[in-house]
Amino acid sequence: MNRLHSFVFNAFSEQTYLLDHGNGEATVFDPGMSSTQEREAFEGTCERLGVVVVQCLLTHAHLDHVMGANWIKHRYGCGPRLHPTDEQTWVQAPISAQLYGISFDELPDRGEDLGEHGSTIECGDIELEIRCAPGHSIGHVVFVCHKSKFVVGGDVLFSGSIGRTDLPGGDPDVLAKNIEEQLYSLSDDYTIHPGHGGATSIGKEKSSNPFVNGAGTGMLQR
Repeated sequence: MNRLHSFVFNAFSEQTYLLDHGNGEATVFDPGMSSTQEREAFEGTCERLGVVVVQCLLTHAHLDHVMGANWIKHRYGCGPRLHPTDEQTWVQAPISAQLYGISFDELPDRGEDLGEHGSTIECGDIELEIRCAPGHSIGHVVFVCHKSKFVVGGDVLFSGSIGRTDLPGGDPDVLAKNIEEQLYSLSDDYTIHPGHGGATSIGKEKSSNPFVNGAGTGMLQR
């Protein structure tokens, strides 16, 4: 999917994604840019692609995934769209920044709430299905493109790992259930673009993920 571009931002090595709509517009997912250099890198890619950001979507609202939300709002006018069940995580983000001793811009006004499970969002000629997948945070969602077989997955499923469940709103049983039902229900050739680390595939994780796998023998499935 050469219209989905990734960036590694902030002290947490968070993956921010930019989806080129193919018509001069673009969507940013989980804006984590936290420095002038990171903002310039993002702007440079937009200029190279000839796109303007018109939409900001959040998989969830943990600190590292919203560090650039204020800048995106002021630079492009896009209020971040979040599933309303993750409101608690959103409110806690600046508190977490203070605890970590990390500089953090004030959170901006949000855009329209994300739709419910199974609803869709149009990104030019690309359609994304919203699937609710809590367990890492209470209101986590993933965005599934069935046409091009990819998922912007946030912190649910990683290459050989899963999202942590020891933060407020986390639940290992809920996370395992949602990986099984919302991600492993996709065909093996879907690519997962996670919130940290490199891309992986549904087939790879179903066959070898040590925490949640297709055989039901993972550490969270016993």
